[in-house]
Amino acid sequence: MRGEKLFKNTVIGVLSQAVSAVTAAIVQLVFIRFMIKEYLGAKNLFSNILDFLSLAELGIGLVLVYSMYQPLAEKNERKLIALTQFYRRAYHLIAAMVFGSGLCLMPFLSFFIDNMESVPHAQFIFFLYLVSSASSYLFVYKQSILNADQRIYITHLFSMVFSIVQCVLQIAVLVSGSKNKFFYYLIVQTVLVVCKNFLLTRKAEKLYPFLNCKEKILLTKDEKKAIYKNVFAMFNHRVGAVVLGSTDNLLISKFIGIIYCGFYGNFKMIVNLLNAFISQFFNAMLSSVGNMTALESKEKVYKTFKYLHFLSFWIHTFCTVAFIELANPVLMQLLTLMGVEDVQSYGFTFPTILMIGLNFYVIGIRKVPLTFKEAMGLLWFDRYKPIVEAVLNVIVSIAAIRSMGIAGIFFGTIFSMIVTSLWVEPMVLFRYGLKRSMGEFWAKEFIFLTFSGAMIAVTHLADLWLVENTLRLGGWLEVLARLGVCIVIPNALIAVCFCRMKEFSDLFEATEHIVFKKSKPKAIEAEE
Repeated sequence: MRGEKLFKNTVIGVLSQAVSAVTAAIVQLVFIRFMIKEYLGAKNLFSNILDFLSLAELGIGLVLVYSMYQPLAEKNERKLIALTQFYRRAYHLIAAMVFGSGLCLMPFLSFFIDNMESVPHAQFIFFLYLVSSASSYLFVYKQSILNADQRIYITHLFSMVFSIVQCVLQIAVLVSGSKNKFFYYLIVQTVLVVCKNFLLTRKAEKLYPFLNCKEKILLTKDEKKAIYKNVFAMFNHRVGAVVLGSTDNLLISKFIGIIYCGFYGNFKMIVNLLNAFISQFFNAMLSSVGNMTALESKEKVYKTFKYLHFLSFWIHTFCTVAFIELANPVLMQLLTLMGVEDVQSYGFTFPTILMIGLNFYVIGIRKVPLTFKEAMGLLWFDRYKPIVEAVLNVIVSIAAIRSMGIAGIFFGTIFSMIVTSLWVEPMVLFRYGLKRSMGEFWAKEFIFLTFSGAMIAVTHLADLWLVENTLRLGGWLEVLARLGVCIVIPNALIAVCFCRMKEFSDLFEATEHIVFKKSKPKAIEAEE
């Protein structure tokens, strides 16, 4: 049953995220075509500033989902009601804090924008982003039970529909002749965010009618103490995640120029497209892993961890290779197709593309250990790691800007993750969650990292040789030929080199069982 839910959540999640990412990419391209470069940069910069304000959320969402695993398994409705009421009060306070902090920040936007006059009506634009962000917290608390109960596919279905509607309406606004079309573009976004969250809340109330209980049910002191402890730990993790994910545009705007925030946003769009096909698998996996760790033995959990770790290595190696080799040519062709002038000015140099790709890879290979660690509620044991990681990221990024330019910003992010998260997160998982030696994990991690580096180098050399010696096609035909190289080389070599590894056969047995509902293989006993 758990495997089937994982499959359903994954398929619908990937489809939803694919639709969301594709529609966002289409809107981004139309935006580039019809809006000035400064607005493109401001759009990415303000989104990152609001990511920092979202720290007021403290990571409560993940703690709420984790808190619901056990009462859902036990069908303890009163505990679920108490949790929901507790988090409702918390989220309403968070919405007020985010909105108030944003208002206080508005007079100081010039600190982040080197030439404030280059972005007309910057403060009003930021205000619209702020309203959209703060309003999203008002309804979200009841939706958490859908994720905890492995019904995240419902959230995905709503997101898919609203992504399509938003795409159509925003494109209509952008191609219109209105002088205020950027404001209307943001208003459409805000209204649809509120509508989606309101309807999802009503859906959760319909599926779980006990959530409408008017009786005030309080958590015990011990339960609140456990929540506060996890929230404190999760806040530190949120700080690290936000700094890693949101300082790039701030540093680019401050030290390079706001226009380049828009240029980086184009490559971030491609990364988001890749994540659309990857992240939802791990998001769907989170609720299944949480349920598994609450009910199954650690040995069964470890079996599942091993083949998912191998799958993560395979997926992220291929996607990283494809991004490094194809990001620039794909973007140039898309912008040319949209009729954008001077498309070459939107590109990045190979060192910068390499750093963005490696950043994507390191974040990706952390996902399985991180997912298992979070699902097992092991937030407290590495609570200070994100702070160290965030400080290192900022210091190294600023220092590297002088010698490496934009590439130095991403180098700082990669460096900070390697010396902190890449080894601390698995250590916490194995020591406090799985309670077993890490020898086997580190041996395979070393092999995976070395092999991924080799695949990046080999594929790049093959791609260079192909372009310089055999290809004179140009345009989309050249992109397709280079895509073929990226598909064949890393995937064929991984299949040949790792086909005898136990995780390889376990992965395919698990896939057959979930997709075709064959008899249960030993490797996925943990999912039953």
